[in-house]
Amino acid sequence: MNSQTGLERLRGSLADAPMTAGQIVVVVLMVLIAALDGYDVQAMSFVAPVVSKAWAIDKATLGMLLGASLFGMAGGAIALSPFADIYGRRPTVLTGLLLMTTGSMMSALSGTTWELAVSRVVTGLGIGVMVSLTTSIAAEFSSKRRRGLAVASTSVGVALGGVVGGLVTAGILKRHDWHWVFGIGSVAGVMLLLAATRLPESPAFLIERRPRNALQRLNRVLLQIGQQPLTELPQQAQTQRGSYRALFSGGMARTTVRLAVVFLLVTTATYYLISWLPQLVADAGFPSSTASVVAATSSAVGIAAGLIFGSLAARIGPVKLTGTAIIGFGISLAALGFVPAALPPLLIAASACGFFLSAATAVFYASLTESFPPLMRVSGIGFVMGFGRLLSGVGPFFAGAMFAAGFGRSGVSLVFAALAVVAGLLMLAPLLVRRPSHELREAGESSAVR
Repeated sequence: MNSQTGLERLRGSLADAPMTAGQIVVVVLMVLIAALDGYDVQAMSFVAPVVSKAWAIDKATLGMLLGASLFGMAGGAIALSPFADIYGRRPTVLTGLLLMTTGSMMSALSGTTWELAVSRVVTGLGIGVMVSLTTSIAAEFSSKRRRGLAVASTSVGVALGGVVGGLVTAGILKRHDWHWVFGIGSVAGVMLLLAATRLPESPAFLIERRPRNALQRLNRVLLQIGQQPLTELPQQAQTQRGSYRALFSGGMARTTVRLAVVFLLVTTATYYLISWLPQLVADAGFPSSTASVVAATSSAVGIAAGLIFGSLAARIGPVKLTGTAIIGFGISLAALGFVPAALPPLLIAASACGFFLSAATAVFYASLTESFPPLMRVSGIGFVMGFGRLLSGVGPFFAGAMFAAGFGRSGVSLVFAALAVVAGLLMLAPLLVRRPSHELREAGESSAVR
């Protein structure tokens, strides 16, 4: 029994067994929080056409507002995510949800551009923490058989939040002003209460970190999720503890850098699409409610893509699927820039972007959870996502500056599409470059993105 690590024992016992109700509750809670992330991330883009008219702001200032939450997300992912590997998943989740609730309420009460920008940064801090945690917690509480689907479901939850946000915004803007869109985002307070009552600490964290009374706490968690308690703590895996120094030591450095650069390029293109899509549709002559529906449709198409690609990852391989989907996203983004300013072609191009983007995200996130050992997992995911968002927040601002300088939809879209294509090729590089046979064999056996 002690020849296996504690995590291997727990995962082995769950490999062929159906997930218990307690496990399902935790995964569903993570999907709901991910949906809230998706709503809050896109909330500013949904109201951008209305805010720009109401406050008479130019495209450069609008770009600053669209990028504010992304800078906050970078700070949350880089500065706050490591606390989940030090103090635990549960307290870090509660902190992230508290920040999201506070930021949404501040946004709803904002009366100036700077007040709105600061409130979006606060909201972004919370989102940055939660994006790193939802995938990790979903993986740690799911059975081995369902782990890939559970993690992919969190990325689908983000797309679902975009769908709900677009439809809700379309309805709100017909009857109320834009402040209500952010007011609804304060439903994060409800999620905070749910997490406080229904989310236990991660068994993986308790086994590897071994805080005070770890066995008693672990058994309480196991009973809560419907598993048998243990008489002693399982053997620890001999893995490095979470720290950024560990992420760049030994063989982890190449994995960390590669994932971070790919995510940086993809996220920069992604947030150009998410932040500016409603405004692009509005600039084509359509009302703000129609622009929100187009954005919601793009996210809705992505739900099916995320589930399909997530289920295929184990069969085809995450590298092939992720790289191909990212390139498809880049081609679709270029098409969005060149299609006529009519609703059907704009809707088709936006839907293609949503399909390939969600497909790439689902497989990439699922691979991230397997790329880092347990006590480096949230730190690793947080660094990759934080590094990507640290500079990707410049994307919406840079796009606004390009629009203000006279660049059209085609020119701006083409620039960001090129970033996505480069990211896809970089992702496929291990398969495109000839390597020694033993390295190819190791890459094929690993479920991590190299």
